[in-house]
Amino acid sequence: MTRNTAPSPNTKTGRAAIARQARRHGYFHDRDNFTIAVACPLGRERASGAQPGHGQSVIQALDALMDDHLLHDCSKGPQQ
Repeated sequence: MTRNTAPSPNTKTGRAAIARQARRHGYFHDRDNFTIAVACPLGRERASGAQPGHGQSVIQALDALMDDHLLHDCSKGPQQ
């Protein structure tokens, strides 16, 4: 019997799963201001940052942005 549990922001694997969830619900790309943003599925806050540079995909940038948000700014992240 398996339990259906939400991913934990305390582990790298859990944060990666949360980042995939966030991307599944869409993201924001403001080309005029050179920024990207994604809504956190845990705390509903918006994590935003600079758009990806050369050699980095939008997905990589969004995942890094969400990982940083979960570690430092999320109201339901591991630091709480």
